[in-house]
Amino acid sequence: MSLSPGAELAIVVPTYLERECLPEFVRRIDAALAGVHWEIVFVDDDSPDGTAELAREIGSHDSRVRVVHRIGRRGLASATVEGMLASSAPFVAVMDADLQHDETLLGPMLTTIKARDLDIVVGSR
Repeated sequence: MSLSPGAELAIVVPTYLERECLPEFVRRIDAALAGVHWEIVFVDDDSPDGTAELAREIGSHDSRVRVVHRIGRRGLASATVEGMLASSAPFVAVMDADLQHDETLLGPMLTTIKARDLDIVVGSR
């Protein structure tokens, strides 16, 4: 577990009904970003399956995992923006929680954006 302040990379993850994916998602991010100061900001739109509660439980054991629990607000775009605003990391990635996105691309994307002084890097299937 990382206790050092100041994440270099925030992974913003809008969620709704994603409880079952969270532990594996966090495990994969941790494996993919060894040596990087990262944080995950789960932005949950009040999932009735307890997604926010499980994310909070994970965060109680790993300070790199945080939750924005939105009540009365819904939507992918606004959740993404709210997650970005919840972090002070200089670099932000946005991913789905359902394990469809390849987390192993995060490290190379971070390296590329820093080395080339870019504003944005996009991963595509």
